[in-house]
Amino acid sequence: MPTTIRTGGPATRARHAFRSAVLVACVAAVAACSGTGSSPSAGVAPDGLVALVAMGDSTSLLGWSATAAKAVPIKLPKGDTTWIATGRADVLAAALANGTTATSDPVHLGKALLWRQVKAVGASGDAPKGHQDFVSWDPEGGRYATLAGDLLSGDGIAVVLIDPSALTAFEIPIDRSVVAAPPVWIGPDRLVVVTGDASAPRATIVDTETGDLSDGPVGPRLLAASADGRRVATMDAPGDPIVIRDTDAWLGGDGSSVASISPPSGSTSAIAFALDAGGQRFVVAWQANDGSVSLSVYDRKSDWHRVSKPSIGTAKGAVVAWRR
Repeated sequence: MPTTIRTGGPATRARHAFRSAVLVACVAAVAACSGTGSSPSAGVAPDGLVALVAMGDSTSLLGWSATAAKAVPIKLPKGDTTWIATGRADVLAAALANGTTATSDPVHLGKALLWRQVKAVGASGDAPKGHQDFVSWDPEGGRYATLAGDLLSGDGIAVVLIDPSALTAFEIPIDRSVVAAPPVWIGPDRLVVVTGDASAPRATIVDTETGDLSDGPVGPRLLAASADGRRVATMDAPGDPIVIRDTDAWLGGDGSSVASISPPSGSTSAIAFALDAGGQRFVVAWQANDGSVSLSVYDRKSDWHRVSKPSIGTAKGAVVAWRR
């Protein structure tokens, strides 16, 4: 299920395509409500949606608002961008193909955006070791997490907590085999890393204050959480439904759920998804049988039925997020 959010020469693209096929995987278990029962409403605008979209060798960042008739391009940082995350006050963070990260000024759609490379160092004065993949802002918006190391092997990975204002980095070694998937914050001092392997993944809970690791639920291959960490969406394997749950219920294993969203007709699987800040809206990047990618937005107010299909053209990959 390849999703290439990278560009460059043939050798670079081949390596990036392989990394991307591992980076973005898919969905989770059975639940209560179906999210595929109604047609999208034409008048529902995906206000606050952001998508990093791959089209062949080019990559673009798009944003939507309640007033814009169509998606508005957002300037990307210099260098190939592989992942995007939204933080508080409309500040973005990006992971770059060269293994570094960058942050933006607040986003104002239709206006120029300034980016700056983040050169954070640890207590020793050295930069974090290894290639940094993914980026995920904490609920308070003061720091973000990346996975540093070699995700191709899955071993020797550390979570790196970066404060872009102070330019400091704090590394937490993950002494387990790590699956290539973005770290997900489920509270101000807890995040989830997918460990194990692609055939038998497990959520590992990382205490960002102490560095302690604990076992979480078995099964999720890809996760997303609302910005407040109170709601999660999980997917176990490509083609499985995405299940939305309250975070405490998910961690407690009580089997309850808020919604279950299966791939729509003609789609093979989700490749990326995101809950909005309060866990009331949900966007999924679906991959079709021919490899093309489209977006669908679902809303709690509509019983988690699909309410819009934002256009992203002839996309071959996408990373999605909601501004906050």
